[in-house]
Amino acid sequence: MRQDFYRQAALLTSFTERFILSAFYFVYAWAYYLMITNLWPDRAHWADGDLVEFAREVTMVLLLFFEGLTLLLARRATATPRNLEEVAVPLAASFFYLAYGAMDWLPHALADSVLPLRWQEPVAVAGLGVDVLGTVISMWGVIYLGRSFGIFVAVRKVVLRGPYRFMRHPIYCGYLFMFAGLALTYSSPAALVLVTIHIALFIYRARLEEARLAEHSAEYRDHQRRTGFIFPKLRVKREGESAQCSTPNG
Repeated sequence: MRQDFYRQAALLTSFTERFILSAFYFVYAWAYYLMITNLWPDRAHWADGDLVEFAREVTMVLLLFFEGLTLLLARRATATPRNLEEVAVPLAASFFYLAYGAMDWLPHALADSVLPLRWQEPVAVAGLGVDVLGTVISMWGVIYLGRSFGIFVAVRKVVLRGPYRFMRHPIYCGYLFMFAGLALTYSSPAALVLVTIHIALFIYRARLEEARLAEHSAEYRDHQRRTGFIFPKLRVKREGESAQCSTPNG
């Protein structure tokens, strides 16, 4: 009876990740894309500040589409989540994107940019560039991670190639750049608070995953000691020590 329950729970989490959550991201990204095509059809007719809004919408499309694609291509985990925390925290991080839409209803003092008008457009463009950089870094991680990507905390294939030689979570490294780009394009107190919470959720999720993987793999525990968490670890190589740094998921 218990084995049947866990087998059904594993199938449910796999189905939810691959189809329901990926569909959520694709639909949400499509909504932002339609907003862009409806509101910004001709650059020549844009008013002051329109480029700032455009950069914000494009940033959200990149974030959401990337999440959906990685989930759709993911394979089933070898060991599924074992408690509510390993499901609830990833879900909170995933659906937290909805909170950004709430900024339209916040007071102007919280939702509007704190930058002088002359700085808003160049900073928004810089934010879009940072977001693109983050997307590239995350895609680099996904390429080497293959289909081992997932939302819920679970045990998946440990990857030791590509960016995982330098940091254990290159995808999250890219996310940090994407979130930084989002904060720059908005440059508002509300955006800074929301981005900070979102980053904290992803870091919490990464720590949960690391604890789970460390229980299953002595090799992973060794790589934890030798590599960086989200960014590459800067250290001086000691004599006789291997220069290779290999790491796993995320």
